[in-house]
Amino acid sequence: MIVGSSDLGPLAGTGARAVALANTEQFLRQAKMAQPMQVAQGNRALAHLLKVEADVAQAASGLRGSHAFRTEFPQGPFGQAVRTAAQVVAGNAGVAAVRLSLDGFDTHQNQPAPHANLLRQLAEGLAALRSALVELDRWNSTLVLTYAEFGRRAQENGSNGTDHGTANVHFALGGRVKGGFLGAAPRLDRLKNGNLAVEFRSLYATVLERWWSVPSSGVLGGRFPPLDLLKS
Repeated sequence: MIVGSSDLGPLAGTGARAVALANTEQFLRQAKMAQPMQVAQGNRALAHLLKVEADVAQAASGLRGSHAFRTEFPQGPFGQAVRTAAQVVAGNAGVAAVRLSLDGFDTHQNQPAPHANLLRQLAEGLAALRSALVELDRWNSTLVLTYAEFGRRAQENGSNGTDHGTANVHFALGGRVKGGFLGAAPRLDRLKNGNLAVEFRSLYATVLERWWSVPSSGVLGGRFPPLDLLKS
């Protein structure tokens, strides 16, 4: 399930089928127009359209109803996306993964103020998401990970900002996540063109192998050791 964007993000290239929506109420209203037929009569294009309509109808059937959360969700687009994600989980629609997006981190200049605002939105949204998952008794069965479309350079540029880079900090949340810091401290004395050395695919290998029990080498194009991130 993709909330607030049609971009698959880290799910791209995996063959995953996804439904994108901005909020559950709007999606359910629009889903009523999907009237999937049973026979495509040998027309491959029509068969594809009917398959999409069937997927929409199936997704909508699992989202019927609206859970009345005690959790207070933040105002703004990201808070709305978190609320929608929580409603998806509450609907027991059989969704394996939900992707949320928070844009604006491409801070090439005057970074401090907008970056602080974005981190505030992220923190408030994640806190609300945790509260909602605890409310639904799904905290221990959910793994929340942050990811970045691109990293940032550790070295500041000449405009009070940072440029595209190879590394970033990521957060992992959930009832089965071990607390604390994981990984070696970054070596700022060993930058390459202002970049930190990093291998992010071990994070994805951890999710695939130790959360979903799926072999990771075929998806990631090689063998990357999982991280000691999850409780048994």
